[in-house]
Amino acid sequence: MTYFRVLSLWVGTVLPLYLHTGDCSEIINGKEVVPHSLPFMARLEDDKGNLVCGGILINESWVLTAAHCRERTRFFSHRIKKVNLGVHSVKYEAKASRQLVAVKKHVPHPDYNVAEFRHDVMLIKLKKPVKLTDTVKVIYLPKPASDVPAGTQCFAAGWGDTKENGDPSDVLLSVNVTAIDRKKCNSPDFYKSYPVITGGMLCAGYGQDKAGTCQGDSGGPLVCRDALRGVVSFAGGCGRVNRPTVYTFISKYTDWITKTIQTSG
Repeated sequence: MTYFRVLSLWVGTVLPLYLHTGDCSEIINGKEVVPHSLPFMARLEDDKGNLVCGGILINESWVLTAAHCRERTRFFSHRIKKVNLGVHSVKYEAKASRQLVAVKKHVPHPDYNVAEFRHDVMLIKLKKPVKLTDTVKVIYLPKPASDVPAGTQCFAAGWGDTKENGDPSDVLLSVNVTAIDRKKCNSPDFYKSYPVITGGMLCAGYGQDKAGTCQGDSGGPLVCRDALRGVVSFAGGCGRVNRPTVYTFISKYTDWITKTIQTSG
């Protein structure tokens, strides 16, 4: 049994998280997390409760996610209507731990470019503030960082598909990934600069075990060492060795996020 331990990840308090419970079902070669060990995770749903994207609670009234979740969803006719917090198992878990909150508005980054995947970040304002509990907590925004060095060990999490063109997971899963140098990610062996992996993006990917994110995991977190560093943006398929997941590098957007929250009340 292998555990991925994150030391002093701030989730309202300093909290060591033991993410993997054992050999369970997969994101793509990931593991089921200990229930409610990631209390900042948000499940973004349509009006029927279907998964649209993942999200990250960063404030009692605000959730961070990817801008493409607003217009290029898993189900093209479905839109984010509700945010489900405190969720582990969608079908079988008692709902006492959950808080289901309606969406007041979407605020995508003003420079979001769908063709080039740039500035793929969005804030969602909730209709009412959530109550912080043992199963619902915020994760604080990271301090600006120069970069995440190649080789850094990170993890991503979500309820997305467990295989390419598969079905969403019932339980929250996490997967260990390794940061990849942008030059390498832009190389002919990887994305061939199509699209260009910019300084506002992070690559973190798969070894030969082909571990990573899949459809439905968009908007979820990339946590490296002790901090939120990315939001799942895109990948060329699921678990492909030469097509790692690309994340929006959140340290580049903390000023925009803070200003948006302050000016929106």
